[in-house]
Amino acid sequence: MKSLDRIDLRILALLQDNGRISNKDLAEQVNLSTSACHQRLQRLLDEDWLLGIQGIVNIDKLAAPVQCLATISMSCHAPESFASVEKQLEQMPEVLEAYTVSGGCDFIVRFACAQMSRYMDLTNELLHYCPDIGQINTHVVLKQSKRFQGFILPSL
Repeated sequence: MKSLDRIDLRILALLQDNGRISNKDLAEQVNLSTSACHQRLQRLLDEDWLLGIQGIVNIDKLAAPVQCLATISMSCHAPESFASVEKQLEQMPEVLEAYTVSGGCDFIVRFACAQMSRYMDLTNELLHYCPDIGQINTHVVLKQSKRFQGFILPSL
């Protein structure tokens, strides 16, 4: 796998900022021909430097889901206990993001559900199928104060 050069990083930054940019405009901004730019973009995708190009749905216009951040603490820290939770979370479409973390809890999970009763069903499922979960604390999202807008590539 080839490492990234400054042009690759610039392509990633531009796409992160505007995933709808045309190949022609992208090529102009990085001073490449359209074919060379397309080849680089394809390599970035093929080598998993770029995991995809997605649109960001304004969920508030589409629906009003209940969003919750849950902290999960394990009573047993065996690798198979963590794997069991990760497997359950992976199978739940309402789980938007999940992180294994250090500190006061073991997981932080973001859920979006049509109703609070669905969220309660999901936490009950987790407790049923993952008996090593010691505690789940729920924080209901009232408002998103800052939306993820991409990584600051030059400083990483």
